Amino acid sequence: MARVQPQPVADVRPCRRAEGRPPVTRPGPDQPRVRANDWRTLAPAELGRWVPDLSVTVVVPAHDPVHLDRVLAALAAQTYPAHLLEVVVVDDGSTPPVSLPEVRPEHSRVELLSTGWGRAAACQLGVDRSEGDVLHWLDSDVVPVRHEVEAHLRWHHLVDYAVILGRKFFAADNALDHLSPAELRRTIADGADPVELARGEVHHHWAEDVESETAGLAEAGARAMRMHVGMSGSVSRALYEDSAGMPVDLVLGEDIVLGYRLREAGAVFIPDPDARCLHLGESGVRRAADDVNRYNKPFIMQKVPEFRGHRHQLGRSYEVPYLEVVLPVTGQTYESVRLVVDAFLAGAVPDLVVTLTAEWGRLTEDRRLVLSDDDLELRLVRAAYTAEPRVRMPIAPASRSEATFRITLPRVERVPVGRALPRLLRTMEEDQFGVVEVVDDGRTVASVVRTAAEARARRTSADAATRAAALDEVYPTLRVTAEEAGFVPPDDVPPVKQVRGLAP
Repeated sequence: MARVQPQPVADVRPCRRAEGRPPVTRPGPDQPRVRANDWRTLAPAELGRWVPDLSVTVVVPAHDPVHLDRVLAALAAQTYPAHLLEVVVVDDGSTPPVSLPEVRPEHSRVELLSTGWGRAAACQLGVDRSEGDVLHWLDSDVVPVRHEVEAHLRWHHLVDYAVILGRKFFAADNALDHLSPAELRRTIADGADPVELARGEVHHHWAEDVESETAGLAEAGARAMRMHVGMSGSVSRALYEDSAGMPVDLVLGEDIVLGYRLREAGAVFIPDPDARCLHLGESGVRRAADDVNRYNKPFIMQKVPEFRGHRHQLGRSYEVPYLEVVLPVTGQTYESVRLVVDAFLAGAVPDLVVTLTAEWGRLTEDRRLVLSDDDLELRLVRAAYTAEPRVRMPIAPASRSEATFRITLPRVERVPVGRALPRLLRTMEEDQFGVVEVVDDGRTVASVVRTAAEARARRTSADAATRAAALDEVYPTLRVTAEEAGFVPPDDVPPVKQVRGLAP
């Protein structure tokens, strides 16, 4: 894949002084296609040597903030053009209410969170009350280097599905107390790094160790979303709105849930070491890691199938399933449909949903000859599964699955048995396949698609005619025979064990 070069400018002046020069091109349907999470095929602009045209909203959630004056002072020193940068501080029930300090960016304001509470709700309000092309989260105790915003935005000018992760360092609460906000703004504008200005010991964030082991997440594949820590991240508004957005019903763990939702919308996660920032004080997670993890587990396991190890119980339903099975049932007999559906529901992948598609609306309650009804088979299928919470019956499946993977069986021809399905999905997970086609005598009898791959293919293709090629380019495709995959004819599926009564 060819490297994407940014448009150069004639000198090396900071971008905020380069207004009037031709802007770079905004990403469109023909934007570059990143394979899995290997962002190294992209070539971002060199800091200070390009001209941006995307606006950015920096959302700062704040609850009784102590260091907001220093955060805003550093944002006032940014190299990103002032007319393209706005700061929305969301007051999450602070006492006294948040007020803006004297030293702050030109376009700054406070929004009061009046419905709900917590970081997720505050960030969502910041999204709703702003119009920036890019959304940049920055916590109220995080002090950025002067080119931090510029470092984030240079990636968003290349592709609209990038999620940029800043490099975070930790210092004591009072690490910058020797500088007034005005002095801090001036010092950062002159090129000083807040990390180097800090007095006392500075610690790096744990994510840096993971990045070093995975070539900066380029080799982390789909699991890169686990590194999404929201205290200094950014995402295009287009990608954010295409995901389910912030989980506003959560008060902890919202960053990992958002990371999963962004991945499923097609995101690539890129850590940028130039987007440096200093966190004043130890994070809440580090102070009480065990308690935080214990609290988060039952909430996150509902929303993030990525952490399937937390889903211990067989037969449980979850808010977000790991797998969706799609089966068109028009023209199929009730018995054949039941065999397939029951095999999946009782199979080795319990956290799934089954989508049975048909023109269900044509089933009226008008008087009819019951046993010779033209729609008898559909009626029997509907009656069999109408009370089963893991079976849905729409006219057609959603354009993007809510599950991590979607398996479609065009016809009732082959069914996975035993451990065949979990083995196939594990192969997709470990080898980063986007599609697995199961074929028999040249016909596709099952197709398994990674939701994140399909979403990125849609973002990087102009129409359906180019989507198949895009899908193969963003994640590889594997073709296997039904025999190799462990898919057998319906007549060979072992019967589901029946419980006839309680033991005496």
